Amino acid sequence: MLDPHVTTIDAWLAAELQLTALAIVGRLSESYPDQFCKKQHSIVQRLLKALRRKAAERLTAQMTLTSPTMLFLPPGAVDGAACDGHSAPSTAPSVGNIGR
Repeated sequence: MLDPHVTTIDAWLAAELQLTALAIVGRLSESYPDQFCKKQHSIVQRLLKALRRKAAERLTAQMTLTSPTMLFLPPGAVDGAACDGHSAPSTAPSVGNIGR
């Protein structure tokens, strides 16, 4: 039922990342009132979940291939970490010492 509309829905999602299944059903029902109504909400939700999962996988793969060094934290100042009540001193300059 949704197969002919997947490309259109994917384009809508690319333009509006936060688009909901209800909004998609609404748009489809405006164009195809004899095929779509709120009853198709759950099937559109499943499609939306699959499309978002695929987009996330593509983005993750693209990030890994284009900049593997970004997977590591760059060197620099960090705030002290706390564990069991103990805290390491911050390596960042204090606000009063900046620019001296």
